[in-house]
Amino acid sequence: MTQSSPETLEPTNQYQFEVEGMTCAACVANVESAIRQIPGVQEVSVNLAMESANIISSGPIPIKRFTSAVGKMGYKLEPQGSSSLVDRQQRSIATWKKLLLTQAIFGIPLLVYAMIEMLTDVQLLAQTESILVQLLMASILVVSGFGYYQRGIKHLIMRVPNMDTLVALGTGSAYIYSLISTLNLLLGWEIEGFQTLYFEAAGTILLFITFGKWLEAMARGKTTEALTGLMDQMPREAEVKRDGVWLILPLDQVQVGDIIRVNPHTKIPVDGEIIEGASSVDEASISGESLPVEKLAGDRVIGASINLQNGLLIRAKKIGRDSMFGQIINLVEEAQARKPEIQKLVDKIAAVFVPVVLTLAILSGLTWFLLGYGLTFAINVMISVMIIACPCALGLATPTALVVGSGIAARGGILIKSADAFQQLSKINIMVFDKTGTLTESRPQLISCYPEAETHYLSLAMGLEKHSQHPLAKALLDYGKDHGITPSEFTSIREEAGRGITGDLHGEAYTLSKIKNFGTIPPLFSQKLDQFLAKGFLVSGMFQAEKIIGLLAFSDTLKQESLGVIQELTRLGVDAFMLTGDRQEAAQQVAESIGVSNYRAEVLPTDKHDQILLLQSQGNLVGMLGDGVNDAPALVAADVGLSFRGGTDIAINAADIIFLNNSLKNVIFSHRVARATMTKIHQNLFWAFIYNLAGIPLAMGLLYPFTGTLLNPMFAGMAMAFSSVSVVSNTLLLRSRNYFKDF
Repeated sequence: MTQSSPETLEPTNQYQFEVEGMTCAACVANVESAIRQIPGVQEVSVNLAMESANIISSGPIPIKRFTSAVGKMGYKLEPQGSSSLVDRQQRSIATWKKLLLTQAIFGIPLLVYAMIEMLTDVQLLAQTESILVQLLMASILVVSGFGYYQRGIKHLIMRVPNMDTLVALGTGSAYIYSLISTLNLLLGWEIEGFQTLYFEAAGTILLFITFGKWLEAMARGKTTEALTGLMDQMPREAEVKRDGVWLILPLDQVQVGDIIRVNPHTKIPVDGEIIEGASSVDEASISGESLPVEKLAGDRVIGASINLQNGLLIRAKKIGRDSMFGQIINLVEEAQARKPEIQKLVDKIAAVFVPVVLTLAILSGLTWFLLGYGLTFAINVMISVMIIACPCALGLATPTALVVGSGIAARGGILIKSADAFQQLSKINIMVFDKTGTLTESRPQLISCYPEAETHYLSLAMGLEKHSQHPLAKALLDYGKDHGITPSEFTSIREEAGRGITGDLHGEAYTLSKIKNFGTIPPLFSQKLDQFLAKGFLVSGMFQAEKIIGLLAFSDTLKQESLGVIQELTRLGVDAFMLTGDRQEAAQQVAESIGVSNYRAEVLPTDKHDQILLLQSQGNLVGMLGDGVNDAPALVAADVGLSFRGGTDIAINAADIIFLNNSLKNVIFSHRVARATMTKIHQNLFWAFIYNLAGIPLAMGLLYPFTGTLLNPMFAGMAMAFSSVSVVSNTLLLRSRNYFKDF
């Protein structure tokens, strides 16, 4: 985040903050509500798993407005970059671990003591000693868990209750009730309804919840491993030349324009331009390509790629988060911070979850008391309802899956720019492809020639084309080089746009050009020309004076994986549709080669856009893969747009998903990750809702009239503690699959 002063952000209208103190989905709703009430705020998205807040406003807003508004709600807001997510997560783990150890020392003996007396008829101590021992251990646990009460009561007073409120009210009620019962029993006050102790419930519930929080913190740390793994790949320092001296400097001290020395087998620290040296560079961390790339003076190099051979001197162009690798991390973070539609629904539910639970707890306790079951029974029910309810599981169900899923995709060279792209890509039933550069290599090659037996005209054509800048010239020269054909040597080379290229050899004039008058060529040539054109080939004629002596057929070549990708999409239930501005014959040839039955040729950019809208109007969810300027309108119109890193800037900006290498297989790989991620989100939400839908009625005692069994608050606390852990653990199973295996 850029600042114009310590108080005010630059008027970019975008703000990114780190949020501390959130524990559940209700906290997310509270923070979002506080920020949304600030004048000028247009959009806010708070992420529990990433502990972040992303805000868009209509103008610059002082930082204090944000920090003050959120601070009043009991949370801490800091500009992003004040500390790393890893550092915050490690601090959280350490804090919960310390509290857990403290509570375990007294909570475990209290739990064992309570279980022995609950499950057996053995009385380990006399009544007075038993009461005092339980009072002592429970009091220590309550004091050590003071944070729950401080946060919970504060949010209750502010009328924004959260999970801590439920814990504070549940355990606090059990402790105060037990304290009154203790005085009643020891001092003989004989107050009706205060003869039961819930010290073990108050103390062990805090122990279970703290244990769950520690496990949750550990698990949440693992969900961001993919992102932190990306961050770890960024170099931390560079060897820079300053005032004629080479210095090792931290990367944040390197400036654009600095000369940097990169030794063999080390990471290139910044995006830059080679000014001296030549080497092979491993760019796998950026593009996913396993083969090294040859780099010469004047070539661009990318930060975090590895210099494999020789030393290089480069001039820094982009540094840190401005570099390509830094932008990759930014995109991953942004995707993880944004919310899909399904999470917005969950947030609305979470916003009213805690108030509803509190209402149910009071009503159920009051109902049982009025039915004549006594104060002890009513207190038991109220405590169980407040303790078993778990907004944490709801809050973690979606963001943890998005964090893990987008991290897996990024490791595979797939950048998913928005959370909604996961949801949309997992459900598409039509994938629309541009042809050139997407299904094909966008690199013309000499496919065939005629006559085939006598090919001396190829040497003549190469002799002319080596003087030409025509796009087909390189294709012909590459073919000749591969087949050992030596170009002829011409004099008086003349090239004119639309008329081809002409040269003199041994007193004869030779021309390589497009065939304009088909009627002047012999029947055999005419027949072959018709065959070539029917296949969509570009055909050039080699002429000696006015006589044609050869036909050269060029075509863009299909990517090797095109057929396999289309077949795999079909197997997955996704139809393929091709749109191209190329000629009908060329489009038909490609479509038939890869098994695409639906295609349109000779379309303009607006036609592509309209075709996407037409498919959508027919009830389809449409994906679009393209890399050109002409694809941008269609990419924006599609439910999810995909592009290659090597595409045009406008296509990359319009796309929701970017492939860092040029492999078409990324369509399948990204679809696998998206489907798996959404499956986990649905599983998590199912279990979170089922847990609460089943647990809360059970705690309310709805089964008591039929079974005579009432849920013990201690077991309610145990169930609550493990519900959120189970959701995060289920999410981590995403990492057990290989999404990038071939097909």
